[in-house]
Amino acid sequence: MHIDYLYFGESYGAAKYVLVLKDELTHYCDLVAADSAYSQTAVAAVLDWNKRFGIPAMLMSGNGTHFKCQVMEELPERLGAVHSFVPVYTPWINGTVERVNRYILQVLRVMLLENKPDTHNWAYLLPLIQANMNHGPVLSLGDCAPVELFTGLPAPAALDVVVTPQDKLPRTLPLEKETFRQALEELRTSLHALHRVVRDQRERSRTAVMARSKGTVCNFSDGDYVRWSRVDQRLQGSKLFVRWVGPFQVAKALPHSFLIRHLLTGAEYDVHGSRLKFYYDGDLNVTAEIRDP
Repeated sequence: MHIDYLYFGESYGAAKYVLVLKDELTHYCDLVAADSAYSQTAVAAVLDWNKRFGIPAMLMSGNGTHFKCQVMEELPERLGAVHSFVPVYTPWINGTVERVNRYILQVLRVMLLENKPDTHNWAYLLPLIQANMNHGPVLSLGDCAPVELFTGLPAPAALDVVVTPQDKLPRTLPLEKETFRQALEELRTSLHALHRVVRDQRERSRTAVMARSKGTVCNFSDGDYVRWSRVDQRLQGSKLFVRWVGPFQVAKALPHSFLIRHLLTGAEYDVHGSRLKFYYDGDLNVTAEIRDP
């Protein structure tokens, strides 16, 4: 299960954030409004998930203090789960929940433009957004809805009940689901044909950029000496300014990152390979006294 906080802004209540919980296999999501990005909210949401659906085998989150505090460290141990953290500055590894965040913002914008409510009422739209995400068919899931694969319950059609613009009363429409599915599939096929042209052009551009770039393969192994590019926390307002610090020694190669150990302090860090480079003496003007014997 992937966890992440999404900032929405001010509301008429106290909520400013949305805690997103997503099952990686079935894409089933749970959205929880939160006053702030606190660990207590994350713990309560995971326990509520456990109460309804059972213990998730693995939790994956970022490295924020709300996910790396003591209470979040004890929670997986008590539940018998594993908590995995995404290396810093590598949000694409936790991309499944990042895509959900982007989709939530897109749906919210559409609902605000169509219904024209006050933007500070976004918290009241979360149940509708969650229902739309969990009950709608997903192409990558074989046109099944996440709720079907996650709970085994049938997914209701979006047009089973609508509100007519004349009397504002719920009304059941005599729609055949098979006909509706066929029309939806034809519309989807037409849209995919249009999107294919855009994707092909984008892929050609991406291939051309890759051909011009000169990237290097991460070929670090255990015991190699490296330097780490990290943000200098002392420079306020300059998040993009980085410094090469070290020296470090590669302690372990992980699936998506490397565990490096500082030679002097012994502190260990989980770092993506794109943030590392091989260390050599002339890069630091190191003396013989601090070399590893």
